[in-house]
Amino acid sequence: MKYASDRRPRNPERSQAIVLGLALGLAVFAGPLEASGPELLRAGRIKLDTPQALIQKGPDAVGGLGDWFLSNGLVCATISGLAHEGVLSPSGGSLVDLGHCGRADDQWAVLHSLLNLSRSDVMEVNAIWAEVDELAARVVTSSQADGLWVETTYSLAPAPSAVLRLETRVKRTAPGDALFLVGDVSLHGHRQLTPFVIAALLPGTSAGFDHADADVSVMSPLAIADAMTRADLQVLVGTPGTAPGIAYGWRFIEAYVERTDGRRDPLSHLAMHGEHFSILGTYADSLWLGGGAEPGLLELSQTLLMDLSEGEELVQLREIRLSDVADAAGVTDALWPDGVLVEGTTNRSDLTLHVRRAEGDPVTFVRVEEPGRFDFRLPPGEVGDYVVEFGSPSGEKGIETFAVPTGVSRVELPKLDLPEPGRVLLPKGMPVRLVFEGIGPTQDPVFGLDGTHFRVGGKYLPGSREASSISLAGAKIDPVEARLPAGHYRVWLTRGLEWSSEELEIEVIEGQEVRPAWPTLTKQVELPGWLSADLHVHSGQSDDSALRSDERIRSFVAEGADVMVITEHDQLSDYQPMIVAAGLEAQVVAVPGIELTSSAQTQIVPSTSGHLNAFPLVQDPMAYRAGAPPAENRRLRQLLTELSERPRPPVVQLNHPREAGVDSGAGAFFTHLSQAGAGFDPTRPLTDPQNKSLTERDRPGGLRDLDFHVVELLNAASMSRYRMVRADWFSLLLQGEVRTGTANSDSHSLGEIVALPRNYVAVETGPLPRFNEAGFVEAVRKGRLFGTTGPLLTVTLGDRGPGQLFSGASGTLEVKVMSADWVPVDEIRVFVDGRLEVRQSMGPNQTVQIPLEFSADGFVVVEIEGRAEPDSPYAALAPGFTPFAFANPIRVDADEDGRWQPRGLVPPLPETILDPLRAP
Repeated sequence: MKYASDRRPRNPERSQAIVLGLALGLAVFAGPLEASGPELLRAGRIKLDTPQALIQKGPDAVGGLGDWFLSNGLVCATISGLAHEGVLSPSGGSLVDLGHCGRADDQWAVLHSLLNLSRSDVMEVNAIWAEVDELAARVVTSSQADGLWVETTYSLAPAPSAVLRLETRVKRTAPGDALFLVGDVSLHGHRQLTPFVIAALLPGTSAGFDHADADVSVMSPLAIADAMTRADLQVLVGTPGTAPGIAYGWRFIEAYVERTDGRRDPLSHLAMHGEHFSILGTYADSLWLGGGAEPGLLELSQTLLMDLSEGEELVQLREIRLSDVADAAGVTDALWPDGVLVEGTTNRSDLTLHVRRAEGDPVTFVRVEEPGRFDFRLPPGEVGDYVVEFGSPSGEKGIETFAVPTGVSRVELPKLDLPEPGRVLLPKGMPVRLVFEGIGPTQDPVFGLDGTHFRVGGKYLPGSREASSISLAGAKIDPVEARLPAGHYRVWLTRGLEWSSEELEIEVIEGQEVRPAWPTLTKQVELPGWLSADLHVHSGQSDDSALRSDERIRSFVAEGADVMVITEHDQLSDYQPMIVAAGLEAQVVAVPGIELTSSAQTQIVPSTSGHLNAFPLVQDPMAYRAGAPPAENRRLRQLLTELSERPRPPVVQLNHPREAGVDSGAGAFFTHLSQAGAGFDPTRPLTDPQNKSLTERDRPGGLRDLDFHVVELLNAASMSRYRMVRADWFSLLLQGEVRTGTANSDSHSLGEIVALPRNYVAVETGPLPRFNEAGFVEAVRKGRLFGTTGPLLTVTLGDRGPGQLFSGASGTLEVKVMSADWVPVDEIRVFVDGRLEVRQSMGPNQTVQIPLEFSADGFVVVEIEGRAEPDSPYAALAPGFTPFAFANPIRVDADEDGRWQPRGLVPPLPETILDPLRAP
C-alpha cells in the first residue's frame, strides 16, 4: 500500500513493485500491542482520523498533522512533513520522533543528513511517500540538488523487531560541488540524550561516555581530526526518571560506492560525539592511505581529491535499535546474543555498572532495575580481565574485577554491595528549596545523578536533573524523602527573594531515617501591585533538556515567583492544566510561549536570525510542534511581521543577544545581525552601514529587524554579558528606540536556579487567582518592570516610574531598596542618558532622594548592587550570582512639548557604550 506525497516521487517504477499491504483497521488501537506480524505494519500521512496510537508521544514528541508515521505495533516513528522545518533545515523530511508505541517514551530530538559535515549543506527534501508490504513498512524521502540525487528509506520489519532501518543512496546525476563526506547528525542538546560510544569492529578505540572536545563552531582541520573516531555504534541513552526508560542503539552496518561497472568498493566510516550532537558518516570514496583505528589528518587530507563520478552511487545502511531501559546493555545484549553472559546480585536495585576491559576500553553500561539481580553480555569471543565500576544515585561507589577464561559461556560475579543511604524526611506542605552542603570530610551531595559520568574534553557535564538542592512546592507532587550517604550536612532553606533564609545541620546515619526539625520561613518584603516573573523558562519539552514538567513547576513554586512564561525551544507548551491538577493555581501561573530558535545557516540568514521569545501563544495539540511558528531561513523582520499579524499579537523578546566571549553563537543576534560579517556597533548610529540592516524594511510600513518589544539584558548570572547588552540598550535608547529590558533565568535544569534573575512587573490586578494576562503582557511591553537577582526596589521621578514619561527640566529621583536579610546591598548607581551621574553607598531597606536636572529629553536608569562574601548565605543560595537590580528607564520630556526626542549619539559617548566591560 502506498500513500502519495504532496509531490511526485522520483522513482515511480519502484513504487509500482510494492505488494499491497493489509487494511489499517485500527479504530480501537489505543495502546501497545502484544501481537506481532505483518498485519501490524503501518505507514502514512498523519491526518485527523489517524489513530493516536500510531503517533509517537513523549517528552520530546513534536509530530502532528501533515507529518508521516511509521509503525510495526512495537516501534513508532515520525518523519516531518515537507512544510515542517527541522533544527538545521527550513524544510522537513527528518526523523523527529522515535519510541515504543503507546509508551510515551520519545526522547529523540532530530536526525539530519549532512553533506561534507556542513550545517549549510542540509539537502532540502523534495518528496516523501510511504510504502507497506509484507516485509516492511517504509517512509521514503527524496532530494535533488547540486547534481546529486539523495534518497533515504526508513523501514520497520514486523514486530517483535525493535529496529528502525535506514538506507541512504546518493547518486551523482550531473556536475556539482565535490562530495567527500556523507553523514547523519543527531542533536541532543545539553545531554537530552547521552552518547555511549563503542567501536565494536576495532577494540581499543571505544570512548564510552568520555569524549574528545568537539566544538564544531571553532574547529580547525586538526581539531576535526582529533575529534573524529572510528566508532561504529553509539547508544544514545535516555534520561532515567524523565519518561519510561529508553535507549537508541545507532550504528553503521555497511557503506560502499557502486561504480558504473557494477563494482562495490567499501567505504571507511567516521564518527564524532559531543554534549550536543553525534555524527556518523562515511567518506564519499575509498581511501588510498589510512583506514586504521584513528582517522587522523592523513585521511582527512584525501577528501580534497574525493567526489562521486557521474553515475556512481554511494550506499549507506544504518539502524537504530530501541531498548526499553535507559542504559547501553539493552542494546549491546541484543547485538551480542552469543556473547558471554555475566550475571550477578546486589543489595540495591538502583545501581549503575560501567563495564570495561582491564586495559580501560569501555564495553557496556548497565542500569540495575530488578531488585537484587542484573545480567549483561560481553562481545562474542571476548576473554581476559574486566572491571566493573558501580555506583548509586546517592553517590556511593564500588569496584569489582572479574576474568573470562577461554571456553566459558557464563560468569557469575561476586555480590556487589554498597552502603545503604540514610533517608531524610522532607518538610510537608511548605514551598521551599533545600540546598545541601557537606561538612568536614562529607562531600557535597548531588541529587538526580544518572550514573553515566559523562565527560567531554575531560570535563564532567551534569545532566538536567542533577543539583545539590531539592525543590518542594508544598503540594502532592513533592517527594517525601531524600537519600544521602552517611555524613554530616548543612541544609539551607530558601523560598526566594522576598523570604527569609534558614540553615540547620543534620547527621545522616547509614540505612536510618532522619526527621529534621525543619524551621519555617517568614516573608520579609511585600511589594503590593507587583508580580514576579521569569520570562524565559525551559523543561524537558525543549530539545536540550531532560527535566520533567512537574520538576520544573516544583522548582518555580519553591522560588516564590508568580508568573512562569514557558519558552520551550520551537515547541508550544501549556503548563497551566498541570498547575491546576497539582492545586497550585493560587501560587503560580504559567503563560504559554515559545523560544523561536533559528539554527539553519542559509543565504538569507548566513548567521541565523537569533533566538526570540514570544508570548502568549495558543497551543494546537494536533499540529507539528503544537503549532509553533516557523523560524528557519527567515530574516528577523519576517518573523516579527508574521507574529504581529496573529489575531492576538504576542510580545516578542530578543534573547541573550550578546555572548561574553569571542564566539558569537547562533543565538547572539547583536553579535552577527544574521550576517556573515560584523554585528551591531553601539557606538555608531543606526544609519551607519554596519548597523543599517536593523532598520531596513521589506516594504514601506513593514517591520524591521529592530521591531522586537523586549531585549533580555540579564540572562542567568553573567554580569559581563549584561554590560555588553546594556551598551546596545543605551545606544538604542539614545536614538529613540525604546525597548523593555528584562532579566531571566533561561533555566534548563535543576542545577540552574529558575526565577533567578527575575522581573517584577507593575500590574493593576492580582493576586494570582485574578491574574490578568493581557494587563501583564501590556505592562511588560511598556517597560513597567525592574529586573533583579536579589534587591527589590521602587523607583520614581516625581510621580512617574519605570516605563513612564516624566515631564519637566528637573525633578527628584526617589529610590527605595528592600531586601531579605540574606541579600546584601552596597551601592546605588544612577545613569542619565547612559552616563553615570550618581554613584554612592546604599544599604538594604533604605530610601534615597536625588535631585536631577535635564537640559534635554533623555532617560534615567537606576542600578543597585551588593557584594556577596564567599561564605555568606547569598553565596550558598545563589552561587555565581551578584546581588544586583536594574530598573527600566524613566523617559524625560525636559522641554514639556509632549514629545520625547532623545539627543542621539552625541559625542562624547558615555563609557557604558564605549567600553561596556569596564563600565560599572
